[in-house]
Parts: sequence; C-alpha cells; structure tokens
Amino acid sequence: MLSAVLYGAGGLLVLYWLLSTCFVGTVGFTNVLCAAGAVLLLLGAVERRFGGSPAAVRVKKVLLPLTAAGLAVFFALEGLILSGAAHRDREPADYILVLGAGLRGEEMSLTLLLRMETAVSCEQGEVIVVSGGQGWNEAVPEAEAMGSYLLEQGIPPERVIQEENSTSTMENLLYSRALIEEDSGQEISALRVKIITSDFHCFRARMLARRAGYARVSSCGAPTPGWVLPSSCIREAFALVKSFFLDR
Repeated sequence: MLSAVLYGAGGLLVLYWLLSTCFVGTVGFTNVLCAAGAVLLLLGAVERRFGGSPAAVRVKKVLLPLTAAGLAVFFALEGLILSGAAHRDREPADYILVLGAGLRGEEMSLTLLLRMETAVSCEQGEVIVVSGGQGWNEAVPEAEAMGSYLLEQGIPPERVIQEENSTSTMENLLYSRALIEEDSGQEISALRVKIITSDFHCFRARMLARRAGYARVSSCGAPTPGWVLPSSCIREAFALVKSFFLDR
C-alpha cells in the first residue's frame, strides 16, 4: 500500500514537470518538484523490495508520523494561501501598490503583465506605486518597465510613483512605505493601501505589510496561469514559513 502511494505521488510530480515544461517552458521550482518525484519513485521501489524487513518497520514507525504532521502543516499553509488568493478588493484606496515580478530584458514577464493589467482594471484614480529593482538579468529596474506600462495605458504621470531599489517582498513594502509617506505627508498607518500581486502571493504580502506598518491594507490578486499555479502554491508554502520567521 505504501509503495503504491509513493509511486503515485512521485509519478504525479514527474508528470506535472513534463506537462508544465511542454506548455510553459522551464520554471526553476518545477525542477525541484521533478527531483522530489524521482526520490518518491525511488522510495517506492525501496519500500516494495525491503519494506517488510524489521529495520524498515522501525524506521517507518518514526518517519510516518513525522510525515503526517508535516503534511498537515503543509495543507494548513495551503489553506491560508488559497484564502488570500480568493480575496479581491475592488474598493477605492488611497494608494495602490503593485509588486514587481521579473523582466526578460526590458519586457515584462507574463506574471508581471497580469499584475499590471489587474492594477489598471481596478484603479479608481489612486496614486499607483510600482515597486521592483533591477535583477542581474534585467536591462532596467522592474519599476521603470511597470511605470512605462501605466503611462501607455493613459495613467497620468503625476499618479505614478516608481520604487526602483527593492529586491524582495519585504523591501517592496518598506521602500514603498517611505515614498508613500513622503508623497502623502501622512503615516502609512493612516492610509488605505491596496496591494496588487499574484493571487497565491496575497496572504504573505498582507502579512508582511502589517509587519511593515500598513494598518489598513488589502489586496487584489492577479490571476496565475493554470500550469504555473500548482508549483507556485507549493513554493509559496515554504516562502510563507521563511517569511514568518525571518522577514522582519
């Protein structure tokens, strides 16, 4: 029975890697899932061959409860992530904050384009802060490309603020806070800020925003392409644990 579970789980991960690579190309974390699938398949073979031995039985008595506890935590985290993804605030705010998501040269990635389209679709005259620095493989800061997109969509330049130095979600929030407070002349805690990011990222973004002093924060999640969503949600569970303990 256990070997069948291991074979099934491993096979699904490898199959997902094959299909996602065919449809959307290589994505870093899907390679991790493929490796995990291969390990599960190997464990399935080991279980089938040696699972009844006394040593294997003793090991399983320790590992199986730990694995069950780990899965329970994982699915609880996924519940939080999905609850954040379902929250789409369309009410007016004082500021809209759009988080960066990578460029290919000067061209926005599909993830970033979907975030920008969501921002334009829900803006109601707010000042829009676009936040993202320049990665090693990017020709310009993400915020510069994002700001150019907003101008092309007819957003007046006086309603666009570019934060071009951040390299993480927490830096997005902290550096943008300084610009928002400078622009408004008010403390961030007094302002209603709506965060635009990918749907799977909304829960963590709001959690970190509250740590950064955003007392009146909401979010509107941009859609994630279907083939990317499973790996994004799995990766986000690990990122959520990391952010809970380390992002201060």
